[in-house]
This record gives sequence, structure tokens and C-alpha cells, in this order.
Amino acid sequence: MKHIFFQAAFLLPSALCAQPFAIGSTNITFYDAGRDRNVACELHYPANTAGTDVPVTDGSFPVLAIGHGFVMTVDAYTYLWEYFVPLGYIVALPTTEGGFAPVHANFGGDLAFLANTIISSNDDAASPFYQHVLPKAALLGHSMGGGASFLGAANNGNIQALIALAPAETDPSAIASASAVLVPTLVFAASEDCVTPIPEHAGPIYAAINSPCKAFVNITGGGHCYFGDNSFTCSFGELTCGPDLTISREQQQTVVTDIADLWLRYHLLGDVFSYEPLLDSLASSDRFVAETTCLSTPLSIIDQSTEDPSVLVQNGSLLVERLLKGDQVQLVDALGRIRWSGLSASNMLLIDTHDLVAGSYVLVLRGQRATTSQIFVISR
Repeated sequence: MKHIFFQAAFLLPSALCAQPFAIGSTNITFYDAGRDRNVACELHYPANTAGTDVPVTDGSFPVLAIGHGFVMTVDAYTYLWEYFVPLGYIVALPTTEGGFAPVHANFGGDLAFLANTIISSNDDAASPFYQHVLPKAALLGHSMGGGASFLGAANNGNIQALIALAPAETDPSAIASASAVLVPTLVFAASEDCVTPIPEHAGPIYAAINSPCKAFVNITGGGHCYFGDNSFTCSFGELTCGPDLTISREQQQTVVTDIADLWLRYHLLGDVFSYEPLLDSLASSDRFVAETTCLSTPLSIIDQSTEDPSVLVQNGSLLVERLLKGDQVQLVDALGRIRWSGLSASNMLLIDTHDLVAGSYVLVLRGQRATTSQIFVISR
């Protein structure tokens, strides 16, 4: 007999793929009509075969928008997209504001705009990402890009998580904007960072964050530029202040990917099994010193409005109620593949799950009132 277990109720989670995808790449310039601005970006996405402009693989995936540091190129963050794309993320890196006089407000807006636009491309039949994007996005940035990520995430209801690597104070102020960031936020710092010293940058930014769940990871012996791949401009600036680095670039980046992976698995994708390892890692490590305000036990259920759709288990099937006619409902498996898709013809929809193999799934509702999702597990 198969049993269906719901692990979270409308927390907007998804499943993370269990095997690596190949990496597809492209360059796209999007037009932001609201700001009358072109936003050029480099995009990397899950594919069946690696290459430029190859098709996106079957499935739907979350968005990770990454902001570069001052006078640094997106090439400095290859390690990040090479790590996250095979796990099932669409990674967008804006190539804007790369000069010596960047406008921080524009860069923060670019990060938010890219996340929102790529999500909306799921419904654009002319887009290569049509029907391949989950309604889930996180911002990540380094140095200037880290500060700009707070500008982009402030009061932004479309962002579910934020990660900042040695974030720098910006103009307008990232510290002031942090008070309007309410999503789970992970701030990395390095003990030997002399470019953006913790007391003037990451420290006050972290203190100002209003999210009930935030974490600060200070990597022992690490430096500012090790948050990226080798960059002449970053290294040259760092040499002028002479950091006393005691770990390698690879060691520092491994801390970033280890913790950021768990953070995104839980806070962006709703993988409840990642929460305990995340808190354990933050509590005890000889690689960094950390603190967090996150609860020791994850919340599994949140209150729902009586107008929100409800999901019930009925004889091995899923009964989705309180829908509107025309709402789209999808079942996505742990590899990001859409296993069932349909439109509601009334205020309820019955989905037969008997042919689905045991494992984790996500029910995604792209409704007229809102876009939501819910994770569940089918076991034998």
C-alpha cells in the first residue's frame, strides 16, 4: 500500500534533484520597462547536454540571481554556478554596473528584476524557459553585489531567501535596507577581510536584518577575495591592506557551498531533512564561527487563509479544494520533472497518485489568487 505524507503546508517548497544535470549556458538582455533599462545577464541552467543555447532539460527549477563585486566580472563566480546548476537551479548573473562608478540602486534593482522576470518566463511561450521555472527565487551577492542584494530583497515578496558573501555597505544604504529584509538571510564573512571589515560592513548589516531567521558565518582565516574565483582587480585591492590568510581559496569556497546548499535546500526548496544538518553545522565547526536566530525545530505548518486552496488525501489520491476555475496544478518529482499537469474545471480537482513511484513530490499551484506549492512524500 502507498501512503502520502505532507511535510509542509503551503510553505512554497520544492524538491531538489537527486542527480546532477549538465550545464546549459546563454546570454540574454532583458528590458525592464518600469525603469526603461536593459539588463544584460549570463544564464546557466539544467540541461541534458552541456553547451551554449542547448535546450533546458525537462522539469521546473528555482532561480538564483548572483551579484558580482566592485569592478569584478561574473567569471569570478564560476564555482557557484558550477556547483548549483547541476543540483537543479537556474543561475542568473547580471553583467551590469561593472565599471568604476556603479550605481548601487540600479544593481539591486537588476538582481530583483532578473529573479522576477525569469520566474515570469515560465508562462511565456516564446521563452526558452517556458514551463521550466518554479515560482521560487533567492538572491546571492558578493561585496558590492552582497550589499546590492539587500537593496533588491528589501520589501520584495517574490524573494524567498537571501545569501550575502562579505556584503559591503552601499549607497543607498544596505544597512538601512536590511531592516526591510524579512526572508531567511545567511551572511558570510571572513575573519581576515580587510577590504570590507566586519565591524563596518557585514556586522551592522547582519544586525539590522529583521528576518526571524538569520545566520552569520565568520570563516576562520579567510579573506574577502576568496569568496570569488581568482580576480586580478579584487586581489590587487586586497594586497593594499595585506590580509593574514591561513586557509586556501578552495577551503573557503567549500564552506560557502556546504552551508549555502543546506540553507537553500530548506529555506528556498522546503527540504525539511536539510534543517537539522544545517543547524548542526552552524552549531559546531572548526572552519568558522557562527550564530543564528533560527528556531531549533522547523515549523511544519503555517496558518492558511480560509480562501487558500486546501489539499486532502483521499483513497490514495490528492483532493485539491477551494480552487478557481482555470487554476493550473502540477506535480513535480524529485528530479524537477513534471509528472502531472492540469487545469481545474471547478473549485476542486482530484489527482490520482497510484501510478507514482515512492519518493518526494511537489504540488505546484499557479492560481489566479497566488502561486503556491506544497511538498509531500509517497511511501510504500
